[in-house]
Order: sequence, then C-alpha cells, then structure tokens
Amino acid sequence: MEKKNNRLALVVPCYNEEEVLAQTTKCLSSLINEMINEGVVSPNSFILYVNDGSKDSTWSLICKYHSENEFVRGVNLSANVGHQNALWAGLSVAKDYADIIVSIDADLQDD
Repeated sequence: MEKKNNRLALVVPCYNEEEVLAQTTKCLSSLINEMINEGVVSPNSFILYVNDGSKDSTWSLICKYHSENEFVRGVNLSANVGHQNALWAGLSVAKDYADIIVSIDADLQDD
C-alpha cells in the first residue's frame, strides 16, 4: 500500500463478531465515504479488522467483505491474544499506511 496524506485507518479488534460485522462494515464504510466526499480524508482510507483468534466465522466474513468492499482490510492473529494485544497489532500495521488512526470496538457501542 502506498502512503497518502490524510489516509485514515479505522482499527477494529474483533473476537467472535459475526453477528455485528455486516452492520459495522456498512456503517464504517458509509462514514469513510462521507469523509472522502467532504475532502476530509484520502480515498485510500480503510477499515482494518483484526481477528483475535475468533472461534466463529469472523475471519471468513472479513475476507468476504474485503473482496466486496474497497475499504476493508484484515489481519488474522493465530490465536486469541486479548483485546489490547489485538488493538496493538492493528495499530502496528496501520501506522505504516495511514496518517490518521482511530480505534473502535466492532459493536460500535462507543463513539
């Protein structure tokens, strides 16, 4: 990935999130589109889902959304390492590709 000015990365740690991932992807993609249209962030902005060793279909959904949605990227951790470590992994990846990084939980309960 090429680094761009004002490229936003939304880092989303995920553990067994199959029930909310479709709605989360829809909401975050819409938000990124809105910010792109307003000229606030680069069109190369993205959502970085970090699968924290989920036991459900979270990773396969991330792969599916990646193939359907230009904003979706994913990191698949080999085992459950906990929310903070999954967040750290996502931030460590995103820092190389984004100028702006924001983290949010997959259920979008916190603004």
